[in-house]
Amino acid sequence: MGSFSEASPEQQAAEQKAAELKERGNRHLAARDSASALRCYAEGLEQLGNPETEGGPPTSRWLRSLGFSLGSSHQLSAALHSNSAQALMKQRRWIEAIDHCNRALRHDPAHSKSSWRGATAAIEVGMHDVAFSFVENGLEETPGCEELLELSRKLGPLPDSPRQLPPGGSDDEEMNLSDFKLPSEAEKDAARSGKPVREHQPGKEKGD
Repeated sequence: MGSFSEASPEQQAAEQKAAELKERGNRHLAARDSASALRCYAEGLEQLGNPETEGGPPTSRWLRSLGFSLGSSHQLSAALHSNSAQALMKQRRWIEAIDHCNRALRHDPAHSKSSWRGATAAIEVGMHDVAFSFVENGLEETPGCEELLELSRKLGPLPDSPRQLPPGGSDDEEMNLSDFKLPSEAEKDAARSGKPVREHQPGKEKGD
């Protein structure tokens, strides 16, 4: 399977450094040092710059249908954003975690860890429509993901009320945090005082 784009020597060096920072961050995360992990992930993202193209990268399903895979910069960026989300969840910073999951999925729509983490963080702040969107979009890309299927069963069907959409929006538009009403400060405070994220889902608590 080919790559969507060929990296220059400079980009390859940046990707290698970013990968090293990701692994260092993963070690910090495993040692329960989420602050140091976040710093490593942020430095890794700085190394990569902004590999996003205007309008986001082509969907992974479309690329796979042509025999291509996402470029390594997109894969690394997705992992770094997703791992940042996991570290933020350890600190109970749910809204920031959701934002990083959205960013990860712009780089790699099939990144199931980001879908699961985004949905889990959204549940913690009562943003159930956002949680549904993460799960639904994730299952479109990875329909066999057991963790997403289990979360879908736990969430149950959507309420009868229509999902909140931006003016002129439609259900098939890309999910974005800005499309939804964020919780109030009081709701955030209540979320912070709630129970921590349960660590019973295999694979989703580890860095990529």
